[in-house]
Amino acid sequence: MLLRYPHRRGPWQLLALPLTLLFALGPAAAAPAPRPDSVAAPRPAALADTIRPATTTTAAAVGAPADSVAAARPRHARRTDYTVAPGVTWHYEKPRPFQWLYHIPRDVAEMPGYAFKKKNVPLLAGIVGSSVVLFAFDQGIIDGVQRGGRGLGITAEDKQRNLFRLPFHIGSINLPIEYNAPDNFNTSLYFLGDGWTHLTIASSFLAYGIFGHDNRALQTSSQLGEAILTTGLATQLIKHLTGRQSPNVSTQPRGKWDLLPSYNDYQNAVPQHDAFPTGHLATAMATVTVIAENYPEYRFIRPVGYGLMTVLGAAMLNNGVHWASDYPLGIALGYGFAKIAVAHGRTRVSPATGLALPRPWYRQAQPAPFVYGPFTGASLTWRW
Repeated sequence: MLLRYPHRRGPWQLLALPLTLLFALGPAAAAPAPRPDSVAAPRPAALADTIRPATTTTAAAVGAPADSVAAARPRHARRTDYTVAPGVTWHYEKPRPFQWLYHIPRDVAEMPGYAFKKKNVPLLAGIVGSSVVLFAFDQGIIDGVQRGGRGLGITAEDKQRNLFRLPFHIGSINLPIEYNAPDNFNTSLYFLGDGWTHLTIASSFLAYGIFGHDNRALQTSSQLGEAILTTGLATQLIKHLTGRQSPNVSTQPRGKWDLLPSYNDYQNAVPQHDAFPTGHLATAMATVTVIAENYPEYRFIRPVGYGLMTVLGAAMLNNGVHWASDYPLGIALGYGFAKIAVAHGRTRVSPATGLALPRPWYRQAQPAPFVYGPFTGASLTWRW
């Protein structure tokens, strides 16, 4: 399996390092829980991020500090409940191996309903409006960024070194497994958005969850795989529908749009068709959002993640891979799919009554008989 976008590949070490520090440091490195009078009331959460009735109550469920909960656990007990602020405790079930794969259909089906809620109308208007404004100034923006890059001595050349390549074929399809390293500064910045980086981060959470008996880390790894894959599917679908030229191969200002290009045309000239929307920033946003939502006590995650995303966005403009107007939709897709994955991967514990877990979505089918005139039969309803 080739972990890359069709036209780029490489590591994302710069983002993996600061974000994976929290695994090595463990719970003791988290910022101390704020005082009750300084904690803002948690925002209403969507989907599964709701308080559920329960039949049992734990120390974490009644708002006990995270450290006291951890201290009460046996050395090798699996941790499931995490108090991130007074009165805010999340419960994480241990995910099954590759559970995120069969959550993909649910997430894709939920995205339209999640995106087009009434409360999201201003956000949608902002995405459309910013894309239109940026499109109007696309050529000027990219010309200015590239002039600035040349002034700083940052070449726009994409230069890579192949470290290893393993041939792999599925029938007539060539899918080599390869790892390329950046060979100049600009390419190093662009590598902030490569698929190997997401794999490194998700694998770090997985390893910490296994060896640390930590369900939150395991769920974070699972949610990363879920959010990144759904985001990638969505961005690739839109790319294949819009067919926008990348700046470095554009034949007209702001690039040509070849709507619904044929599969062969797309595969034979990927940069001619895959600019809109950005996949690199979409998956970067999904990664940062999943981690930040699950580890709110680590307040450095969002500033570090968004800062590196800004550097990545500038690097892609400098090397002519994307236009600025490719960014708003891609970022929004990554954020939306990450929120859906997180919402289904944890359950809020009620301080009063504890916790009751819902059944998985794929087990919520409800058969029922029906009679309509002379016809009788059975119906099947599914609650997402």
